[in-house]
This record gives sequence, C-alpha cells and structure tokens, in this order.
Amino acid sequence: MAEIKFVDVGKSFGDNKIIEHMNLTIKDGSFTVLVGPSGCGKTTLLRMIAGIGPASSGQILLDGEDITDKAPGKRGVAMVFQNYAIYPTMTVRENIEFGLKNNHVPKEERSRLISEVALSVGLSELLDRKPSTLSGGQRQRIALARAMVKKPKVFLMDEPLSNLDAKLRVAMRTELIELYKKLQTTFVYVTHDQIEAMSMADDIVLLDHGKIQQEDAPEKIYYDPDNVFTAQFIGTPPMNIFSFGAHENRMGFRSERVTLSYQANKQAFFERKGSIITREMLGSETQYQIKIPEGSLMVKSLNEKFQVGETVYIQLQEEHLYFFDKEGLRIRDKKEIAECNAELEASHEA
Repeated sequence: MAEIKFVDVGKSFGDNKIIEHMNLTIKDGSFTVLVGPSGCGKTTLLRMIAGIGPASSGQILLDGEDITDKAPGKRGVAMVFQNYAIYPTMTVRENIEFGLKNNHVPKEERSRLISEVALSVGLSELLDRKPSTLSGGQRQRIALARAMVKKPKVFLMDEPLSNLDAKLRVAMRTELIELYKKLQTTFVYVTHDQIEAMSMADDIVLLDHGKIQQEDAPEKIYYDPDNVFTAQFIGTPPMNIFSFGAHENRMGFRSERVTLSYQANKQAFFERKGSIITREMLGSETQYQIKIPEGSLMVKSLNEKFQVGETVYIQLQEEHLYFFDKEGLRIRDKKEIAECNAELEASHEA
C-alpha cells in the first residue's frame, strides 16, 4: 500500500503563502497527475512528498505514517527530475549504481538489481556508455532506472518529458504507462501539459494558485467540469464560454459538439447565425473560428467544406450546454438550469 494523504497542509516561502489548508488523498497504486499553470503549486506538492521542500504546516501521511519531518532518504520514494540529474562523467551502469553504493548494498546485489532494471527500461546494451553518447529518450531511461533500482513505494516525476521533442514525448508517454502497469505502484506525475495529463492519468488533480480546482478521472474532468477554470484549462481548444443575462451567468460548450450548417434548424436547442473568421486544417478535423452575436467561438468539425467569410449557423443540443454562475462555479440544479435557458433565449431575442 502507498496511499499519500495531505492533511491541512500549508507551504510558505517567507510571507508568500503558496499552499494553504490543502487536503488531498492520492490513492494507492494510482497514476495521479498534478496539472495546472506555472506557479500553481504542483511542483511544491511533489517536493513536499519527497521531503526536499518540507511542509510549513499540517501533516503528510504515507501508508498512514506521518512523514512530514522524515528525512528524504527514509521515505520510500524516488524522484525523477525534469533535467534528469544524471552524472555525465559516469557510465549508465555507474549512474544507476550510485545510490546503491551510497546505501552500502552488496556488490552482487547491486549487479542483480542493475541488470533487472536495465532490462525493464531497455538499457541492457548501453550500460557501459556515457550519457553524452545517448539520445534524450535514453537519458530519460537512465533517470527512471536509477529511481526503479531503489524499489520505492512511490515514484515522483517532475515534468520528466518536457525536454524531449514532440514525437519522442508521445513515445515516452506510452513507455511510462507500460512501466507503471508493470511496477504496480503509486506514480505522482507533475506536468503543465493537459494532453499529458489526459492521456496518462488515472486521476487528475487540477491546481490553480495553490488550490484544487477539481480532482477526478480524465473523462470526468473533461465532460463534467466543476468550474470555468477547469472547463477552459482542460481541452484543446478551450471550452467556448459566453456571459449572458442580468445575473452575469455564463454559458459554455465544447468545440466538437457544435453542428455547422448553411441552413437554420428549428430542431436545434441552441442556434446562432455567424460568419467564419478563420479556418485551420488539422488532418482529420477542421477548426473554425466563428463570430456570433455573443462573441467569437471555436468549432472543430469533420466537415471541411466551409470557407472563410461564409455565413453559417451553429447548432447545439441541450445536453451539450454547460452553465456557470458569475463566480465561475458550475450550475447543476435543474430549476436553475431551466432559468438559465430561458434567460439565454430572452437575451438572444432582445
């Protein structure tokens, strides 16, 4: 078991409070991704688990044990950094072996562990090479192997793929997921890239200014956002959001839920007439920017026939509309949603 609990945790740097009263449970055996914009507190949380940036207040529990003030080397966690932190003058073998030597692991045991993890991450043929002769992906595997050889309860990863090119990042995401399934232990992964978060996570913890905006499975975060921040941070392009009515409520919808047509459709629950401002081919999809009375919006469509400057109708069904109050929180009450629909229609007719 490797459940991690933050209990009323705070972190300050002088008078600057980064995190206040954080309560969070990272489930045993999960691949949990901490995601959010720069400065949101995700790396700070990771460093508190590792013990290299201790909490200012509250408790951090691992398997029910309070590790808040425990030395980093005795926590049973291993961290993979953004810059890999590998030693350029050492061979791959020596890099992996370094921590084992420091912990006085016998030579035979060291050799066995190195062979085992090198095989797992595809480094067996490279053990006598220097890091400078290897690719970015291979150097990333050294960092992973060095973490794995400790047999930790928890793997902590701080934007480990950010220094790789786009094609290699995709390949390494797949490798990390396969590694996670093989090791069957808890992974806590930090990224600012919402595509990484959505493609890799069992659970996503979305942060902003040190506060949890939503904690859920990827599909729940995408299709059932709790607030405007979540709706617009997760998804490419972001959810279309418009203000309406006297109560300053907001209405939103995903770009791929829109039907585009040259003709009006009385069967559509929500319809607006607009003009196409931009058109981008994205392979199997085409992305349009469209101007409607409420503002401009983005639409993703499989239909590429529409052209810049043309007049079109955007059409949506009721189940694809989201409503948020003026504070940005999701409106879920059925009566309030009905009132929003009536007010939205009245504002359009006016």
